[in-house]
Amino acid sequence: MNKRINRITYFSISLAIIVLLGSSYTTLGIDTEVNTVQNDYAKIAYDLFKSDPTNPTQILKYKYLSENPQPVYDLPKFSVPVKTDVIDEVQDFWIIDSFLSTPYLYVEKSAKLLAIGANSYVYVLSSLITSEGLSNARAKAENWRDEFETKIYPNDILYFGDPDGYLGDIDGDYHVTILISDLDGGVAGYFDPNNESPGTTSNTREMVYVDYFTTYGVLAHEFQHLIHFNYDVDEFWWIDEGCAELAKYLNGYDILNNLTVFARDYFAHNIDDSLLYWNYESLGGKDVRIDYGGAYLFLFYLAEKYGVDAVTFLVNETAGGAFGVENALANVGYTIEFNDLFLNWATALYVDDASFGGGLYGFNNLDIMMDYELISTVPTSEFNKLNRFYGLYVAKLNSPPDYLMFEPTDPASTYLGMSFAVHDMNGWTVTKSIQNTDIVEFLNGTLVDEVFIITSLMTATTPIISTGSQFGLGATDYIDFTLLPGSPLTVDSLSYNYVSGNWNFSLYNVVILDENSTPITDSSGVDVYVQFQFDGSSTIYSILAMNYSVSLDWYITLSLQSFDEATYDVSIIASGSSQYGESAVDLINIDHILAVEEPSFTLNGESTGIYVRGNASYTQLDSWSSFSENVLVMILLYDSQGVTVDAFSMLYNPSTNDWESGLIDLSMYLGDYHIKVSFRYAGRTVKSVDSDTFAIEGNPLPTTSLDFSFWMGLIIIGIGISIVTIIRRRRR
Repeated sequence: MNKRINRITYFSISLAIIVLLGSSYTTLGIDTEVNTVQNDYAKIAYDLFKSDPTNPTQILKYKYLSENPQPVYDLPKFSVPVKTDVIDEVQDFWIIDSFLSTPYLYVEKSAKLLAIGANSYVYVLSSLITSEGLSNARAKAENWRDEFETKIYPNDILYFGDPDGYLGDIDGDYHVTILISDLDGGVAGYFDPNNESPGTTSNTREMVYVDYFTTYGVLAHEFQHLIHFNYDVDEFWWIDEGCAELAKYLNGYDILNNLTVFARDYFAHNIDDSLLYWNYESLGGKDVRIDYGGAYLFLFYLAEKYGVDAVTFLVNETAGGAFGVENALANVGYTIEFNDLFLNWATALYVDDASFGGGLYGFNNLDIMMDYELISTVPTSEFNKLNRFYGLYVAKLNSPPDYLMFEPTDPASTYLGMSFAVHDMNGWTVTKSIQNTDIVEFLNGTLVDEVFIITSLMTATTPIISTGSQFGLGATDYIDFTLLPGSPLTVDSLSYNYVSGNWNFSLYNVVILDENSTPITDSSGVDVYVQFQFDGSSTIYSILAMNYSVSLDWYITLSLQSFDEATYDVSIIASGSSQYGESAVDLINIDHILAVEEPSFTLNGESTGIYVRGNASYTQLDSWSSFSENVLVMILLYDSQGVTVDAFSMLYNPSTNDWESGLIDLSMYLGDYHIKVSFRYAGRTVKSVDSDTFAIEGNPLPTTSLDFSFWMGLIIIGIGISIVTIIRRRRR
């Protein structure tokens, strides 16, 4: 009986240990039910595997981020000795066993070091040495080393930066390990971020994996991913992959006439594909070939027009997506909004003439034939033209009339970006605009022989897409438009009154003449507008109808108080059924002077909540009520390290003439904090100085659940064995 009890006790304890250990290893794979609700990163990794299992680099990146949601840069690495890799040594490496099933399973495989370079170790799997022969494997390794040392390493680091980046050197050895492997599932190579941090399946070294039979372009591509991750662990996919494809061009691999296959054979024929979205959600992930092509062409344009440093700063820039591009260009001395950069790039793909416009509308180092729709006759009405968010619709007109009006339907929910390239006897002229209502554009020249009309769904300002939303096709709209020939209208004279700092604007005595020099009145069937466009930008901020009187001719008077603080290019637009014209007025500057006071606060009795009051002074103010109705006021909560941890809204109290909060519950926080108050009005955000520091005595909830590590598992096993031994001794 005692033996039976012993067996039962031993079995129960062992089973408990197995259950505990089993729970500790569920996080090694991509667990569908747990991780899809844990965070966006795990869902991306899982969905990506289902759609495109041949891209392990991105799968492993998002898996890594799901397990390390807030990687910290510049922390000291675990103390490990500098490696002493020597030729012909054999070492075990963690590697993905197969890419055909999920979760990925790490296994250890031995490899021999067959070549050493100034910056590289080249290992070959022992199984490949057996199958291919040592002499062949050594020759392969030496060839890979030579390509890496003489081309890939110097070219990639010139454009993208140091392999250690912001994360630092994980192993104290500047060499990059290249593991020549036998990869299945159509995978040609990959970079595993897991190796950049200590862990049970980490090789704790900067390294990439390539298939024995793949091309050098794969190594250039994957090495870029290693560099990029070390500077920006969460780079948007289109930028990361665009840089990786650019690495092939920089090294002269896998390209023809400086074009990748994906650019030439896929993107060039699917121009509606969004630059900002990555469409791995299509069956088999096949549409990502289009995305690779578009991303490559955009990064090629960026590098050619703005230089090596622009790409280097982009990789170094931790701001994501379009904002990162703007910041990178600002760092090399170019102030340009992403929207204008996008329209310039799109125009260059079609015009491809770098002899005008500062070289922005053509390429010096590649030639690509892009698809378009040919429109042979005007007038015409076109229907249901597919426009996607930062994708392209392009129409080409051969031998159109010299005066042409383009009138599209308004986009349903966003803005329509437009670029018009007109070629006439004097060469090319490019005009761009971004609008959302009452859109009319004019195309004209002298002996016009060619026109490109390029449209795209866009935002009025820099587009913002979250990490978890960067996949798919993006927003879609179908635009109708008409093209009508006409005759010119000209603005003969005008008067206007506006002084910077004074919001009252008046435009009057505007005299408009038709082609016969006859004045246009309100009975001529012509509409007249004043247009405000952000100076130096393609974005049309506002278009307002003008009035007519005998004494003032065409006129308008209005207050610009509600306009965003900016400099505007003001112009007059006149259009009728067959007549149109446009004339510049002037540049005007709108200033808003806003000063935010230091906030006051009171803690509740338990020091777990706070009441906040704030105020601002606003000069040149016509109406305080207008300001209070349109301003957005927020309380920003900072921890002792100056990191923003939360934000709360404030409301205007007319009886006290300031902004107040109710009781803000801070019971989830513990420690020292301070606040700022932020006012956003007329496109501008102004923050107060820091408040005094205050202590919160809340009870924070645990941020992570218990996770039994490998060593904890061993401890549990030891305890279990000890308990069994004690029980057995007592039974005896």
